[in-house]
Amino acid sequence: MIEFVIGFGVFLNLMTYELIGFTAGGAVIPGYLALYLDQPGRIAGTLAAALITLAVVRGLSRVVILYGRRKFAAMLLVGFLVNWLLDAAVLKWMTWFGPMQADVRVIGFIVPGLLANDMHAQGVVQTAAVALAAAAVVRLAAAALVYFGVFGGL
Repeated sequence: MIEFVIGFGVFLNLMTYELIGFTAGGAVIPGYLALYLDQPGRIAGTLAAALITLAVVRGLSRVVILYGRRKFAAMLLVGFLVNWLLDAAVLKWMTWFGPMQADVRVIGFIVPGLLANDMHAQGVVQTAAVALAAAAVVRLAAAALVYFGVFGGL
C-alpha cells in the first residue's frame, strides 16, 4: 500500500508538471503528504518547516553564493536542521499539549527541504496548493483501491 501511495504520488507529480507547469515540491512529496492527511498538525508543521527553511536559505544566499546544486543541498541540509530543531522544541517546550504534541511534528527528514526548493523556484502558494491537491488525489485513489479490495482490505 505504501509503495502504491509513493509511486502514484510520483506519477501524479509528473502529470501536474506536464499539465499545469507546477510541481508538488518534489517527486515523493504527494505520497508522503497523502500518508499524513489525517494528521493536519503534521501537515502544518511540515509546511512551516519548509517556510522557515526557505527564509533561512534566502538569508544565507545574501552572504554565500547559492545556486543550482549548492542551493539544493543547502535547502536539504537546512530543512533537516529545521526539522531536528522543531522536533526538539516540540518535545521540550510543548509538553503541555499532552498527546497532541506528536501531531505538530514534521513529516520526514528531507520533505521540508524539497518543498522549500520548489517554493523558491515557483512560489510558496503555488507549491503548497499543488502539493496538497496532489496529496488529496493520491489519498482518494488509495482509499478507493482499498474499498474495492485491490489491496485485500488492508
